[in-house]
Amino acid sequence: MNHKKEKVIIGSMVALLTVLIAFSIFNWDIIVHLFKELSSGVDVLQEYVLSLGITGIIAMSIVMIICFFFPFISSVPVQLTSAISYGLWGGLIHVSVSFFIASQLVFLMAKSTLFLSSKKKKEEHLLMEEKIKNSNRSIYWFLFLAYLAPFVPFLVIHMVAADSGMKWWKYALVTLLGPLPDIIVTLWAGVKITTGSSPIVSYVILMLIIVIVVLSIL
Repeated sequence: MNHKKEKVIIGSMVALLTVLIAFSIFNWDIIVHLFKELSSGVDVLQEYVLSLGITGIIAMSIVMIICFFFPFISSVPVQLTSAISYGLWGGLIHVSVSFFIASQLVFLMAKSTLFLSSKKKKEEHLLMEEKIKNSNRSIYWFLFLAYLAPFVPFLVIHMVAADSGMKWWKYALVTLLGPLPDIIVTLWAGVKITTGSSPIVSYVILMLIIVIVVLSIL
């Protein structure tokens, strides 16, 4: 990635992070209340979130991002609430965007660490980038399969991907598509709780789309 594009991407991430921090500061009581309600049950969370409108959507996204960086705090109740409140597809967009933002913050952290590192470390990183470029792309499949492994936090996988030296657009694609199977299963469970039926057709179609997209770009 050339320096100009990298600066634009990093600048956009910094701006987004600034907006999220500002929102959190002005709505800190809502964020704290959501965390307190994580153990109260999905029904309680849903009622509270729906009463907040767009503020509730953004607040839930921030809670999911925080949970992403602290894997010992489960974001499943928030994901279930999103599915029940907005349906399978609405919940999928909401949760995927939230996790995608988190993945971009990981990328920003990796680039910031590299910027502050020694010259030797930067040279090693450039060599890693060259190896990734000339490899048989097995790292992309490794990362994608790692998302399917149980008990492996997304944060760890994202950190490996961000530090691998791959191009930003490939990092973005891998970290966007990788978590989808896990997210869909969680949201599917949430929708099934309320409807009593299984949107299995939608699930299968989406999984096929994921496979086709991944195979076509990697």
